[in-house]
Amino acid sequence: MRWGVKIWPVNGSMIKEELYRWLGLSRPTEESGIPFPPGYCHFPKYGEEYFKQITAEQLVTRVVKGYRRGEWQKTRDRNEALDCRVYARGAAAVFGIDLGSDADWDRLCDRLAERVRRAKDTTQTPPPQRAPRPRTIPSPYLDGD
Repeated sequence: MRWGVKIWPVNGSMIKEELYRWLGLSRPTEESGIPFPPGYCHFPKYGEEYFKQITAEQLVTRVVKGYRRGEWQKTRDRNEALDCRVYARGAAAVFGIDLGSDADWDRLCDRLAERVRRAKDTTQTPPPQRAPRPRTIPSPYLDGD
């Protein structure tokens, strides 16, 4: 740690490729009864500008010293939504959020519902708990060690 700050390099190129693959997934029809495919992106009612920003880059192949190399190039001036999405995905990988199964998330929701119920039943507010120390998880989305 330099100056007390931990640096987490993020492999933005891989995350952008993953996101663009996910954006291309088709939504199943309600009649089919097929569940949403893993990675399908559910968005709230964002404005048009958000979607322009999230798709503001394209992967271009260049030849450098005789080797093909992929490079992300901006197609619009504004791409903040894409950058935010990339860093949020990197943070999810750091904290292991992306490793949970559906059963894990169901258990977490049940625990949260129980805590809310208990908090409503008591007149005292439960004491604040310390957040668990994040564990370091090897991830393909992070560069370096």
